[in-house]
Amino acid sequence: MIKVTAPASTANLGPGFDCLGAALSIGLEVSAAEGDDGWEIEVPGSESPSPDLLLRAAEAVVGDLPPLSGAIRSEIPLQAGLGSSAAAIAAGLLLGCALAERAPVAGELLQLGAPIEGHPDNLAAALYGGLTLVVPVAGGLDVLPFVPTSSVRPFILLPRERLGTAEARRVLPSEVPLADAVSNTARATGLIALLSGVVSPSSDRLWTYTHDLVHQPHRAPLMPRTAEALDKLRQAGVPAALSGAGPSVVCLVVVGEEEGTKDVVKELDGWDLLELDWSTDGARIVEH
Repeated sequence: MIKVTAPASTANLGPGFDCLGAALSIGLEVSAAEGDDGWEIEVPGSESPSPDLLLRAAEAVVGDLPPLSGAIRSEIPLQAGLGSSAAAIAAGLLLGCALAERAPVAGELLQLGAPIEGHPDNLAAALYGGLTLVVPVAGGLDVLPFVPTSSVRPFILLPRERLGTAEARRVLPSEVPLADAVSNTARATGLIALLSGVVSPSSDRLWTYTHDLVHQPHRAPLMPRTAEALDKLRQAGVPAALSGAGPSVVCLVVVGEEEGTKDVVKELDGWDLLELDWSTDGARIVEH
């Protein structure tokens, strides 16, 4: 029996489009063994995914797979912007390593898994854990991992609606104004400094550095309830942004100020609040 785990993740965090991600303290666990008895799948919600992404990722490592069966247990809501597909791919890559008796190297696995995922931000966070910055370089992807500060917690607002990432990407522009690109670059850089603890984080600074001009305005029409909630949160001074492509929202809450954020959230209708922490553990093999 092989058992692997991988964390959920939140990506973009406002201005860090397609490059910033952070692992969260919920995740999934996969148990697998050779056999053809099928898969038992438990995930939040009424629709269960197939194990296709998991198996494609394992094949990327090991080649042809033997017949496998097992169980997938997940705490990650689907199509919510919390990296459910990235966690499945990360778990599959680790499963492939176990089958191939190959030591997992996060950087190598990211190169194999990114074409399956389509973008590397959530997958890097799922593989490395913590806060990750992914930079395209000649010949592949470079990752700078950071340990997130314990002074900030990620609170996730989860709506009843769901939105596929592919749909959310179709509305993005092919070009952005230079001033908007400069603004996002500066804010993403500052956000890394705040979330890694290099600069002491405050709600005011987190609010300033989570402002985005590149992707959130274009996605707002696809998720009007999310856009309305995001506007109300930010008007109340809460550092909030889309989690990934949405429709969930991530709030960056300074420790000690949780009650203030929860008071604002209570005024919003139809949202579940997940009070999470960062995960410093990436995907790993826990039994083999």
